Amino acid sequence: MNWSDFLHNSFFITLVGTLRDVIPIILVIFGFQYFILRQPVRNLKKVLAGLVYVILGLAFFLVGLEKALFPLGELMAEQLTNPEFIFGSTGFIEGQIKW
Repeated sequence: MNWSDFLHNSFFITLVGTLRDVIPIILVIFGFQYFILRQPVRNLKKVLAGLVYVILGLAFFLVGLEKALFPLGELMAEQLTNPEFIFGSTGFIEGQIKW
């Protein structure tokens, strides 16, 4: 796998987006800890490892939604709004559907 494939990989794009979304939350938490409470973070290595796990978990969760659940929902929406499903196989009169 070369760099071009890696940068266009959907997991990498989702991971970068997740990191971009989580960084403000991390900054608020650490800023509050250091500037308001004036306390160092205990077990900083464990906290940072936990943050990495949270970011990776969110990214995997979002990729799973995009690859599995969202296409299933789209398929169900297409099938449930199909006029043949709504009116049956006997047919329907044109103009009968008023959205």
